[in-house]
Amino acid sequence: MIIGHSISNASGILQAIDEPVAMLLQRTQKHLIGLSYLAITHAADMARSLNRVAALQTNGGPSMIRKRYIGGEGGIITLDVQVSRLGNGDSSYLVGTFATVNQADLVANADKIPQRLWLRAKDLLGVMRARDAALGADIFADHAWGMLLLIYLSEAESWIATPPAIADHLALPATTVERWLRVLLGRDLIEPVDSLRNAVQLSPTGIRRVERLLQERPAETAA
Repeated sequence: MIIGHSISNASGILQAIDEPVAMLLQRTQKHLIGLSYLAITHAADMARSLNRVAALQTNGGPSMIRKRYIGGEGGIITLDVQVSRLGNGDSSYLVGTFATVNQADLVANADKIPQRLWLRAKDLLGVMRARDAALGADIFADHAWGMLLLIYLSEAESWIATPPAIADHLALPATTVERWLRVLLGRDLIEPVDSLRNAVQLSPTGIRRVERLLQERPAETAA
Protein backbone atom coordinates (compact mmCIF):
# COMPACT_ATOMS: atom_id res chain seq x y z
CA MET A 1 0.00 0.00 0.00
CA ILE A 2 1.37 3.41 -1.00
CA ILE A 3 1.80 5.69 2.00
CA GLY A 4 3.39 8.81 0.54
CA HIS A 5 6.22 10.52 -1.29
CA SER A 6 9.50 12.34 -0.78
CA ILE A 7 11.61 14.75 -2.81
CA SER A 8 15.41 14.90 -2.46
CA ASN A 9 18.00 16.97 -4.27
CA ALA A 10 20.66 15.41 -6.51
CA SER A 11 22.83 14.69 -3.46
CA GLY A 12 20.05 12.78 -1.70
CA ILE A 13 19.20 15.50 0.84
CA LEU A 14 15.51 15.39 1.68
CA GLN A 15 13.63 18.54 0.65
CA ALA A 16 10.09 17.36 1.36
CA ILE A 17 8.43 14.24 2.75
CA ASP A 18 4.79 13.37 3.39
CA GLU A 19 3.70 13.16 7.01
CA PRO A 20 2.52 9.50 6.82
CA VAL A 21 6.01 8.46 5.65
CA ALA A 22 7.66 10.44 8.44
CA MET A 23 5.34 8.85 10.99
CA LEU A 24 6.08 5.34 9.72
CA LEU A 25 9.80 6.12 10.05
CA GLN A 26 9.09 7.21 13.65
CA ARG A 27 10.32 10.73 12.97
CA THR A 28 8.89 14.18 12.25
CA GLN A 29 8.93 15.97 8.91
CA LYS A 30 10.99 18.74 10.51
CA HIS A 31 13.62 16.25 11.66
CA LEU A 32 13.86 14.48 8.29
CA ILE A 33 14.03 17.51 5.98
CA GLY A 34 17.68 18.40 5.47
CA LEU A 35 18.93 14.86 6.20
CA SER A 36 20.50 12.61 3.57
CA TYR A 37 18.41 9.52 2.88
CA LEU A 38 21.56 7.55 3.71
CA ALA A 39 21.43 8.87 7.27
CA ILE A 40 18.35 6.74 7.93
CA THR A 41 19.24 3.80 5.65
CA HIS A 42 20.36 0.52 7.23
CA ALA A 43 24.13 0.15 6.80
CA ALA A 44 23.81 -3.17 4.97
CA ASP A 45 21.59 -1.56 2.32
CA MET A 46 23.63 1.60 1.70
CA ALA A 47 25.78 0.36 -1.18
CA ARG A 48 22.85 -1.26 -2.97
CA SER A 49 20.78 1.91 -2.55
CA LEU A 50 23.62 4.09 -3.86
CA ASN A 51 24.08 1.80 -6.85
CA ARG A 52 20.40 1.88 -7.77
CA VAL A 53 20.13 5.66 -7.40
CA ALA A 54 23.36 6.19 -9.33
CA ALA A 55 21.99 4.16 -12.24
CA LEU A 56 18.80 6.24 -12.57
CA GLN A 57 18.50 7.94 -15.94
CA THR A 58 17.35 11.56 -16.20
CA ASN A 59 13.58 11.64 -16.71
CA GLY A 60 13.75 7.89 -17.30
CA GLY A 61 11.92 4.99 -15.76
CA PRO A 62 11.80 4.48 -11.98
CA SER A 63 13.76 1.92 -9.99
CA MET A 64 12.07 -0.18 -7.31
CA ILE A 65 14.19 -0.67 -4.19
CA ARG A 66 13.25 -2.75 -1.17
CA LYS A 67 15.33 -1.36 1.66
CA ARG A 68 15.59 -1.17 5.40
CA TYR A 69 15.45 2.08 7.33
CA ILE A 70 16.49 2.80 10.90
CA GLY A 71 13.40 4.06 12.71
CA GLY A 72 13.48 6.93 15.18
CA GLU A 73 13.06 4.42 18.01
CA GLY A 74 15.95 2.27 16.79
CA GLY A 75 13.95 -0.45 15.05
CA ILE A 76 14.35 -1.66 11.46
CA ILE A 77 11.57 -0.67 9.05
CA THR A 78 11.42 -2.31 5.61
CA LEU A 79 9.70 -0.42 2.79
CA ASP A 80 9.41 -0.61 -0.98
CA VAL A 81 10.57 2.64 -2.58
CA GLN A 82 10.07 3.55 -6.22
CA VAL A 83 12.62 6.24 -7.15
CA SER A 84 12.80 8.45 -10.25
CA ARG A 85 15.28 11.16 -11.25
CA LEU A 86 13.83 14.41 -12.66
CA GLY A 87 16.01 17.09 -14.25
CA ASN A 88 19.70 17.16 -15.11
CA GLY A 89 22.96 17.04 -13.15
CA ASP A 90 23.23 18.88 -9.85
CA SER A 91 19.84 20.53 -10.40
CA SER A 92 18.02 17.19 -10.63
CA TYR A 93 15.65 15.83 -8.01
CA LEU A 94 14.96 12.33 -6.71
CA VAL A 95 11.27 11.56 -6.26
CA GLY A 96 10.44 8.61 -4.00
CA THR A 97 7.13 6.78 -3.64
CA PHE A 98 6.95 4.70 -0.45
CA ALA A 99 4.85 1.57 0.03
CA THR A 100 4.49 -0.84 2.91
CA VAL A 101 5.66 -4.44 2.55
CA ASN A 102 3.30 -7.31 3.23
CA GLN A 103 4.71 -9.22 6.20
CA ALA A 104 4.22 -12.63 4.57
CA ASP A 105 5.99 -11.38 1.44
CA LEU A 106 8.78 -9.96 3.59
CA VAL A 107 9.34 -13.31 5.29
CA ALA A 108 9.17 -15.22 2.01
CA ASN A 109 11.69 -12.89 0.35
CA ALA A 110 13.89 -12.03 3.33
CA ASP A 111 16.88 -13.43 1.48
CA LYS A 112 16.47 -12.01 -2.03
CA ILE A 113 20.08 -12.84 -2.82
CA PRO A 114 20.69 -15.98 -0.73
CA GLN A 115 23.93 -16.25 1.15
CA ARG A 116 24.74 -19.51 -0.60
CA LEU A 117 24.78 -17.66 -3.93
CA TRP A 118 27.08 -14.99 -2.50
CA LEU A 119 29.38 -17.71 -1.24
CA ARG A 120 29.37 -19.54 -4.56
CA ALA A 121 30.16 -16.31 -6.43
CA LYS A 122 33.00 -15.65 -3.99
CA ASP A 123 34.31 -19.20 -4.40
CA LEU A 124 34.22 -18.94 -8.20
CA LEU A 125 36.17 -15.69 -8.11
CA GLY A 126 38.65 -17.29 -5.73
CA VAL A 127 39.17 -20.21 -8.13
CA MET A 128 39.70 -17.80 -11.03
CA ARG A 129 42.31 -15.83 -9.07
CA ALA A 130 44.12 -19.00 -7.97
CA ARG A 131 44.06 -20.31 -11.55
CA ASP A 132 45.48 -17.05 -12.93
CA ALA A 133 48.22 -17.03 -10.29
CA ALA A 134 49.18 -20.64 -10.96
CA LEU A 135 48.86 -20.80 -14.74
CA GLY A 136 49.08 -17.19 -15.88
CA ALA A 137 46.17 -14.81 -16.46
CA ASP A 138 47.27 -14.15 -20.04
CA ILE A 139 46.02 -17.54 -21.28
CA PHE A 140 42.46 -16.98 -20.04
CA ALA A 141 39.88 -14.54 -21.36
CA ASP A 142 36.77 -14.83 -19.17
CA HIS A 143 36.95 -11.19 -18.07
CA ALA A 144 33.22 -10.60 -18.58
CA TRP A 145 32.25 -13.44 -16.22
CA GLY A 146 34.70 -12.26 -13.58
CA MET A 147 33.29 -8.73 -13.81
CA LEU A 148 29.70 -9.96 -13.51
CA LEU A 149 30.59 -11.99 -10.41
CA LEU A 150 32.41 -9.06 -8.85
CA ILE A 151 29.57 -6.59 -9.51
CA TYR A 152 27.14 -9.14 -8.07
CA LEU A 153 29.26 -9.51 -4.93
CA SER A 154 29.61 -5.75 -4.46
CA GLU A 155 25.99 -5.45 -3.33
CA ALA A 156 26.31 -8.38 -0.93
CA GLU A 157 29.50 -6.95 0.58
CA SER A 158 28.22 -3.33 0.70
CA TRP A 159 30.80 -1.63 -1.51
CA ILE A 160 30.34 0.32 -4.73
CA ALA A 161 31.69 -1.30 -7.90
CA THR A 162 33.27 1.56 -9.85
CA PRO A 163 35.30 0.82 -13.00
CA PRO A 164 38.60 1.57 -11.17
CA ALA A 165 37.56 -0.73 -8.30
CA ILE A 166 36.72 -3.51 -10.76
CA ALA A 167 40.08 -3.07 -12.50
CA ASP A 168 41.87 -3.21 -9.14
CA HIS A 169 40.02 -6.29 -7.85
CA LEU A 170 40.52 -8.25 -11.07
CA ALA A 171 44.00 -6.92 -11.90
CA LEU A 172 42.82 -5.76 -15.32
CA PRO A 173 43.83 -2.69 -17.35
CA ALA A 174 41.28 0.13 -17.18
CA THR A 175 40.84 -0.05 -20.96
CA THR A 176 39.89 -3.72 -20.75
CA VAL A 177 37.32 -3.01 -18.05
CA GLU A 178 35.80 -0.14 -20.03
CA ARG A 179 35.60 -2.29 -23.18
CA TRP A 180 33.83 -5.14 -21.41
CA LEU A 181 31.48 -2.78 -19.58
CA ARG A 182 30.32 -1.55 -22.98
CA VAL A 183 29.74 -5.15 -24.08
CA LEU A 184 27.81 -6.00 -20.89
CA LEU A 185 25.70 -2.87 -21.28
CA GLY A 186 24.95 -3.81 -24.89
CA ARG A 187 23.72 -7.22 -23.68
CA ASP A 188 21.50 -5.54 -21.02
CA LEU A 189 23.43 -7.26 -18.23
CA ILE A 190 24.38 -4.04 -16.41
CA GLU A 191 22.77 -0.63 -15.96
CA PRO A 192 24.33 2.44 -17.62
CA VAL A 193 27.25 3.71 -15.54
CA ASP A 194 26.28 6.93 -13.75
CA SER A 195 28.59 9.78 -14.75
CA LEU A 196 28.42 11.45 -11.32
CA ARG A 197 29.00 8.51 -8.96
CA ASN A 198 30.66 6.15 -11.45
CA ALA A 199 28.76 3.20 -9.98
CA VAL A 200 28.23 -0.07 -11.86
CA GLN A 201 25.35 -2.41 -11.04
CA LEU A 202 23.71 -5.40 -12.64
CA SER A 203 20.46 -4.84 -14.49
CA PRO A 204 17.41 -6.92 -13.49
CA THR A 205 18.23 -9.17 -16.46
CA GLY A 206 21.84 -9.45 -15.30
CA ILE A 207 20.87 -10.35 -11.74
CA ARG A 208 18.41 -12.98 -12.95
CA ARG A 209 20.89 -14.62 -15.32
CA VAL A 210 23.85 -14.55 -12.94
CA GLU A 211 21.78 -16.05 -10.12
CA ARG A 212 20.42 -18.73 -12.45
CA LEU A 213 23.99 -19.71 -13.34
CA LEU A 214 25.08 -19.66 -9.70
CA GLN A 215 22.28 -22.10 -8.87
CA GLU A 216 23.32 -24.55 -11.60
CA ARG A 217 24.81 -27.77 -10.29
CA PRO A 218 27.86 -29.22 -12.10
CA ALA A 219 27.00 -32.25 -14.21
CA GLU A 220 27.95 -35.50 -12.52
CA THR A 221 30.73 -37.46 -14.19
CA ALA A 222 29.75 -40.96 -15.19
CA ALA A 223 31.51 -43.66 -13.25
